[in-house]
Order: sequence, then structure tokens, then C-alpha cells
Amino acid sequence: DLKYDEQGGSLWINIKVDEGKKYLVNTLTITGNAVIVEKDLRKSLKMTVGKAFSQEAMRNDADAMQGLYFEKGYIYATIKPGSSLNPETNNIDVKYTVIENELTFVGRIEIKGNVHTKDKVIRRELRLRPGQAFDGKKLQRSKERLYNLGYFEDITFDTEKSAEPNKANLIVDVKETKTGEFSFGGGFSTVDKLVGFVQVTQRNFDLLNFPTFTGGGQQLSIRAEIGTVRRDYQLSFTEPWVFDYPYLFGFDLYQSTHLKASDIGYGYSEKRQGGDLRLGKEFDDNDRADMIYRLESVKISDVDATALADLQKEQGTNVISSLSLGLTRDVRDSTLSPTKGYLLYGSVQGAGGPFSGDKNFVKYVGSASFYFSFFEKQVLQLTARAGAVGAFGDSDSVPKHPATNSPLGGNSMLVGNAEYVFPIVEFLKGAVFMDAGNVWKREGDFGKGGVMYSAGTGIRVKTPVGP
Repeated sequence: DLKYDEQGGSLWINIKVDEGKKYLVNTLTITGNAVIVEKDLRKSLKMTVGKAFSQEAMRNDADAMQGLYFEKGYIYATIKPGSSLNPETNNIDVKYTVIENELTFVGRIEIKGNVHTKDKVIRRELRLRPGQAFDGKKLQRSKERLYNLGYFEDITFDTEKSAEPNKANLIVDVKETKTGEFSFGGGFSTVDKLVGFVQVTQRNFDLLNFPTFTGGGQQLSIRAEIGTVRRDYQLSFTEPWVFDYPYLFGFDLYQSTHLKASDIGYGYSEKRQGGDLRLGKEFDDNDRADMIYRLESVKISDVDATALADLQKEQGTNVISSLSLGLTRDVRDSTLSPTKGYLLYGSVQGAGGPFSGDKNFVKYVGSASFYFSFFEKQVLQLTARAGAVGAFGDSDSVPKHPATNSPLGGNSMLVGNAEYVFPIVEFLKGAVFMDAGNVWKREGDFGKGGVMYSAGTGIRVKTPVGP
């Protein structure tokens, strides 16, 4: 129906819609299934008896049932949907015919798209091996582990027919991203005054691959911070698979100097230099253990005459020798940008005693983080951290960093954090957070004497060199 307005020069278009009858699902049947019971298949359906019928919903439900078969290794199972009008109820009868075919096993695994990264770095993260039955959950976990490396911006899995019966080849196609970073910056704070830094990092380093030194899955980082009162240098190296076995080895070498600046809270000069050796072992996809031996020399000098007695006692050079043991359980869907799951961590550090050195103490630290996803890519993170440290043997106190006239830090700690992150645009996220916690001078005062609070907002920007 068209109407032209000669004076206004407009054309009016009227569209009449005859909606017709709304058809509902009258009956729903599933036939041909043997591997998966009908009850489990029906749990995956969105369009059920009594709900509105649509061809699109029927196809989506067929795909969902096919996904259940894929998870169990029946990757060539097909679901044929069908519908017919029931003349008695004038509604739709829906029927799904299942053709399960045979269980499919992994034949050859082929890696594509990796220009710099060695095949073995990718293969060792896969949870499926040739000869095993296809498993949808293991494939999903394999993709998560590959993304967690931070080497790839896109990962796809595909299959192709194998010459062997009941087998299919798995094709892993990756698109590499930049793993080398050079960053620098500067700033000003009331504690450190002017400070600048420069850092070189290669997250996919290969010590033996001259001249590019990339592709081996190792990590190398060199960082220097130089400022008015600070001089910090650090070299870090990590090999996550020693001699192609799932054992982590790494080391850190560092020197940290903070010059005396009593007008901003540091009434002394401090120089720390030393290093550590790190060993780690993954027990499964979620659980790992780490051991760190650290040896460092701490020199305290230029202490103000008005400083606390605790600090006066620390003047001079002390050697701290310690061993830390840590356990981690990580069931997050991603280590880089988690949206669900949780992370648990606990460690104990012992210094002195059998490890020698000038200081004797034991430190306990534990943390727990939980992630919840809401709506589209909105994440709530809840985190709690607690710790306690105590001296033993010939050490009558734990070294602290007090200011000129008041103590700074304590022997026990409790901190909680809640953070809500939401997307703004593709590369930009917003955050609202709240922190609560405190430290206490003695271990026995843990949780006493009130809690401090803070709240704020922030933004995160995704850049080519990281967040």
C-alpha cells in the first residue's frame, strides 16, 4: 500500500502483516541413540514440548546433540531433525533421528601456521595423543593451554579423514602473535621521586636458536629501573620443559638499591643483591608445585639516629638464605583473561636454620581467587590473601622497613579484594574495585584492631605489547 504526498515530496509505505497461527511443539521424539541415553540428550535441548516451534531452534538443538557425541569421540555422528503438522492438535511433532556411526580415534596430529614456534612446544600442550579416542573436553582444554602460552592470537582445530578405519587426523592451525617486547617509561612518586625503566622481554625465547633466539617456549626478561633514589636491575630466565620433560627450571639475578631520603619516609639506604633458583612440576592440568631457593645479601646503612631500635639493629650487612615451597590449584578457563573458575595458592618459606644465613624466620602465605561471569564478558573477581611470619632461633624479630618514627608493615596480614570488570569497546575494559585489609605487628594479633578500606575505578587497554 503506497501513498505519495505531493506537497511534502514523501512516499508513505504501509506494510500489512498477517501473523497467522503460532505453532507449538506437540511431541518430541529421539530415535537411533544407543551411546548416549535419551535423558541426557534431552537436557541439551532448548526447544521442548509446549514451547514455540521454529526451524532455527530445531537446527540449534540438533547441533547441541551432535556436540555431545563429539565430546565422546563420535565426531562423525549426525542428527537429522524432522517436523510434521499434527492434524489433531494443529501443532508440530518434532523428531530427531540419530546416526551415531563409530567411535573415532586420533590418527596423525598435524601442526600448521607456526612460523617461529617449534612443533614440540605446541604438541606438549595438547591433551590428546595419536591412538586415543577423540574427546571434546580434552580438545577444549588443549586450546585453553595453547592460548595461555600467549604465543598465538588465533587457534583452530579441524579433522580430516585418515586412510586407517575409524581414525581421523587432527589439524591444529595457529596464528602467531608478537612475543618479543621492548618497553620503557618513566614517572614520579612521593616515595621514589623521579624514576625511569627499560625492559626487554621474549616470552617465546630459545637459547639455542641462533640468530633469532625464538620458538623454544622459554622466557627471558631483562629490566632496569633508574631514578633519583632507586637503582634496580633484574635478569630472569625460565625453561618450562627441561630436556622435554614437564619440569620447570628458572633463575633470577637481581640488585636493588634504595638511597636514603628521609623527607619521603626512607631514613636509611638499602642495597639488596642476590638471586634464586626455581623448580616446578605440573601434576595434572590444574595442580602444580614449585620450589624456590633464594640467597641474597641485604645492606642497611645511613640509618638516622632518631630511627626505631628495630631498624638500628638491622644496620650492616646480613645474608638471607631461604627455601620456599608452594602449591597451586588453577581451574580458571584462562590465565591471561579469566572469566570463570578459581585459583588457590599456598606457600611456606623458611630462612636460616639448616639453610644457614644471618636471619631465621618462617613465613606462611595463602590466597584464593574466584571468578564469575555475568551477561556478556562481564567478570566479578573475589580475592583473599593472608600471611604470617615469625622468627625463631637466634633471631628475636623479623626484619621490617619502618619509617623514621613509626612501624611500617607487620608480622601478619589479611587483604580482601572485589573487582567487577566490564567491556567498553573491543580493546578497552572498565573496572570497579574495592579493597579491605590490614597488617598487624604480631602474629597473634591477626584479624584484630579493625580493617582499612579503599575503593576506586580503572580502565584496561589492550595494546600490541600487552595490557
